Amino acid sequence: MSDQEKQEWSEDLKDYVDEWNELPKFMTRGGPGDHEFELSLLDGKVDSSQWFQDQLNPENSYNYNPEVLDKGTIGQQAKDQEIFFCDIPFNQLYVEMDGSYAACCFGAKADGRNGLPKHTVKDTTLQHWMEESTYMNEIRAEMLDPNSKFETTKKTCKRCISDEKRYGRSRRTACMKIHTNEPDYWKMIEQSAQMFKATGQYVMEHRMIEVQLKVYGDECNLDCYMCMHDNSSIRQKVANEGVWNDSIFGNSAWKRDQDIDVQYFQPDEQDIKDGISVKAKIPLSKNASSHFTNGNITGNNVESMIEQTLSMSKYIRSIKIIGGEPLIMKKHYELLQRLIDKDEAKHIIIKYQTNLTETKAGKHNIFNYIPHFKLVCMVASVDGVGKTIEYMRRRTDWKKVIKNTEYCRRYDNVNVDFNGLVSFLSVMRFYEVIDFCLDNPIIDQINWALLEMPIHLRVNNLPEKIKKDLLPKYAAWPDIQAALSLPNDPGIDMQEVFDYMLDADKYYKGTKWEMNLFEVFPELEEFYIPKHKRKLQVVEATEKVYTNQGERELIDMLTLVEPTEKY
Repeated sequence: MSDQEKQEWSEDLKDYVDEWNELPKFMTRGGPGDHEFELSLLDGKVDSSQWFQDQLNPENSYNYNPEVLDKGTIGQQAKDQEIFFCDIPFNQLYVEMDGSYAACCFGAKADGRNGLPKHTVKDTTLQHWMEESTYMNEIRAEMLDPNSKFETTKKTCKRCISDEKRYGRSRRTACMKIHTNEPDYWKMIEQSAQMFKATGQYVMEHRMIEVQLKVYGDECNLDCYMCMHDNSSIRQKVANEGVWNDSIFGNSAWKRDQDIDVQYFQPDEQDIKDGISVKAKIPLSKNASSHFTNGNITGNNVESMIEQTLSMSKYIRSIKIIGGEPLIMKKHYELLQRLIDKDEAKHIIIKYQTNLTETKAGKHNIFNYIPHFKLVCMVASVDGVGKTIEYMRRRTDWKKVIKNTEYCRRYDNVNVDFNGLVSFLSVMRFYEVIDFCLDNPIIDQINWALLEMPIHLRVNNLPEKIKKDLLPKYAAWPDIQAALSLPNDPGIDMQEVFDYMLDADKYYKGTKWEMNLFEVFPELEEFYIPKHKRKLQVVEATEKVYTNQGERELIDMLTLVEPTEKY
């Protein structure tokens, strides 16, 4: 985008007034209203003005803790940004689907690449990872050192560093805003960080750890257009049956079987129930879904994870189960039952990153377990309303999501949060989620993240006209405005996104999930160039350049255009 265009956009925005001057609590605790719109310590500063607000409010005397920002405290240094501090390395344990460890779900895996050590659940226990791993201890040391060069942090935490540079906020800043406003919890974080600073050793002493487990597999019931395929069994199935785009997903960890036969799609029993018939001509992989192993932890490893979690349960504040879709994963219910049997459940918060379309798995019903736990947090993946979410997260039933949300609210110990992924499609309607929540106060908190991968599906790769029209709708959301203000990524062809989405439309034609891209997002249609016209455009362009018959024949061959009689 040119400087002149940026100036025009800036002038346009002056005409708009923030619609949400008085934001309800659920929209300000890490959500909309977060005006963290400067750069991180590695490139500048973020806005930390909302950190420690509850702790320093004399009107809430039970929270009033003026010593929390005394000179020399971790809190003071973090808020004043004398150090680049994140509380996650001190209070969170994260295990990926393949058994690899990482600092968090946004952190680089400890997989032996990029100068990082290799740790998996097969060779490193949960407690050893937290207390003794070089990976974690180097991050902690750098984050407590005002003079750090961040040699490890730049590798492990590059997503947050990048997000703060691009959008002015990150998972780090969101967590800091939330946790610094929980006085008792921050006190434990402060003590743990101070002890590490003094001794160079990390020791679990308090009930402050959040264990995030993604090891129960990739079983999922939805086909979310932006989801990386290794996170969803349904995504893998659909990709193996033809809905795939190499330009968009070719560099992902999951690879579709390349040995494809074009033939009639052979539906399984569930497909037939869902209305997917043999009449749909879909490329079918010879190996279908059997060729792929994504490293899911099974057998004895799962049992070991359960036993290890139980052994450190006195230090666990919360457990977050991530999928796939965790509520349909039967094995994780064994962990819940074991915690209940051990009488630890009443001390522990259970969190789910869920699509909230299902609450049962075989004989297991989550509502039978909920009463035993201190708190259950349902973090529902919601980034659209009605047909919008049903298109983007195909196989979703929006009415069912709302019904399950309302059912959860019957329990005093259940919170329901909405957490959206702002992407190429969702940004065109994400503001509707806010409007819905204002009209239907059924959730406790709304939050979001800006999609980074795959690159094609980033917000900034929308057409410039659409991005400009969307800017006023996000007047209270500076990070989304920042994303909309970025130019298209180089080398990204928007037509690939259209092709991918239209292939999905063809796949679902005749099923109960049949929808069309341009009916749900009609503003995109004017930017779509049908494939045959794209070929003609290439030919027309080359006619102006190539006059030699041999060169032209080469162009004809590459573009699959029938040779013309005359050059």
